[in-house]
Amino acid sequence: MSKESKLAELRARTDFELIRYVKNELTAGIRFASSPDELSRARAEEAYAEVEKLLPVLSGPMERRQLMNQFEYLGELLNPERALAEAAC
Repeated sequence: MSKESKLAELRARTDFELIRYVKNELTAGIRFASSPDELSRARAEEAYAEVEKLLPVLSGPMERRQLMNQFEYLGELLNPERALAEAAC
């Protein structure tokens, strides 16, 4: 196996793991944002901040677009007033 193909394989595995991590963070964030207690809310905000940092480095635009929908939904759950204001514009 050539060096280039090894690097391509490693990149593909890394991308897959990153996408899976972001999906898990979004799922957890949405679940925590739906809970009324303060600790869950804080965990949802942490998930949002983490995903916000990672979305730009995802390699595939299709994956990024799909995850962006969940990310925006989590943002709406965390800040419904802002979502309503943006929708009115």
